[in-house]
Amino acid sequence: MRYLGLALTGVLLAGAVGQGQQPVQQPPAGQNPAPNRLDALLLQWEQSMRNVQMLVADVTRTTVDKVFSSTDVMEGTARYMKPNLAALHLVKKNRPEVFERFVCSGNHLYEFNQQNKEVRVHELPPPKAGQVAEDNFLSFLFGMKAEEAKRRYELKLENQDQHWVYIRIYPRDPKDQADFIEAQMVLSAATFLPRRLWFQQPNKKTEVIWDIPRIDPNARVDRNEFGMPQLPQGWTFKRVPRLDGAPAANQPPPRIVRPNGQ
Repeated sequence: MRYLGLALTGVLLAGAVGQGQQPVQQPPAGQNPAPNRLDALLLQWEQSMRNVQMLVADVTRTTVDKVFSSTDVMEGTARYMKPNLAALHLVKKNRPEVFERFVCSGNHLYEFNQQNKEVRVHELPPPKAGQVAEDNFLSFLFGMKAEEAKRRYELKLENQDQHWVYIRIYPRDPKDQADFIEAQMVLSAATFLPRRLWFQQPNKKTEVIWDIPRIDPNARVDRNEFGMPQLPQGWTFKRVPRLDGAPAANQPPPRIVRPNGQ
């Protein structure tokens, strides 16, 4: 089943990363900073995410298929307005006629399916008390509290330098393990907001990297950008039913966001 791509929400909430910093590098192997340092960083991360009100960012999603030794790169723009309005538009690198577009209105998620010329409508349930997203890995990036994040996932502080903080993430719950088996979040050491998210899908054959080369947390975002989108000429709306045939109005959103074709 094709859905958005894990970390769509995380990318839209990626926060202010200072410009002119050194490129993100993989941390040295074998380092394991003290757990209490991780606790302090998670609290700073929680506070930073809470302060995000709106943003506009340039984003790049790279999908690596180890079976076919192929790499797919999509580039575009992400927009976000608190608490749950988001939009993402990506085009394939060197092939701008191929695109992906998603709009989250708060109540609905609109997925543009270019192959079938249809906009798929996913109805979203109301958030749980104290959360702004469904109780899954996306809510981890949507502002899950530090204590809840530690309960839900095994978190390891891999390394920290003057520019970046590297946190390895492993799911504890079987439902989360169906979404991904391992992830790494890179935070800006200056803002404690995400700079990059890497994750490995359960098949262990596909890796996805979301990168944010430029971000503007002071950009003004218009709420009207997150309403029901206009249909391109020749396109139709399609409400997505549940797998068991239940009405779409009762359908939960996908637990994972995956690139098209995954």
